[in-house]
Amino acid sequence: MAARKLELQIRPVWGFPSLLIDGDERYLLIADLHLGFEENLRKKGIYIPDQSRDLAMDAVNIARSCDAKKLIVLGDLKERIGSHKRTEERINQAISLWLQFFDRIIVIKGNHDGLLERMVPREVEVVGSQGTVIEGVGLFHGHSWPSDDVLNSRYLIMAHLHPAVLMEDENLRELVRVFVFSRVKLHGRREKKRAIIMPAFNKFLGSALLNKGEVPKNYRGPIFSHGTIDLRESDIFTLDGFYLGRLSDLYIQQ
Repeated sequence: MAARKLELQIRPVWGFPSLLIDGDERYLLIADLHLGFEENLRKKGIYIPDQSRDLAMDAVNIARSCDAKKLIVLGDLKERIGSHKRTEERINQAISLWLQFFDRIIVIKGNHDGLLERMVPREVEVVGSQGTVIEGVGLFHGHSWPSDDVLNSRYLIMAHLHPAVLMEDENLRELVRVFVFSRVKLHGRREKKRAIIMPAFNKFLGSALLNKGEVPKNYRGPIFSHGTIDLRESDIFTLDGFYLGRLSDLYIQQ
């Protein structure tokens, strides 16, 4: 008797900037770690201790909490675009820790992941920037146009945007990382598709403030430039699962 195929579930791990894909296998998704980012901050006079091990352990602890033994990094594992000795050391530290826990590690290349194949052990699967399909879900970083196989998937998951909203009143001003749930419009196609834009895993990174003017060019990718995803009509959730509303209702007057 054939094994029963489980119904696919895609859900945030509420409380954390991560997602679960739960089908025949269970995958933890994280994105935008930017290992080695401390070097850029140091050049600006901002000194933050090395976060590489903490970020790697955070992923392991989240995976333990939801019994996921497979890890997908949805782009920008590292900060420096090329090769750099200190960055390689930090990547190796994180990967070594992950290999002790995860039985499969996939990294989908982001715009910062140049030469990544040379820096990771062969046990790590490195996928090009056009993305891949896993459990029927199209996965890509978002800085370049995804493959046809990815676009043909019913569900798309991407990153790159570092989405956040600005919450403010007379006495409060707070930047909040968010999940973005969007509808996908492909020219000439009628089928309904859904997309999730992941928040950055690294809390120290800059973010695209979605509700304060136009998204900066350095955060935009072709999926937005072509109008494939309309951010204004997207649903916005905090990491803790609070529904803030449609983005079009959250804009702050300039």
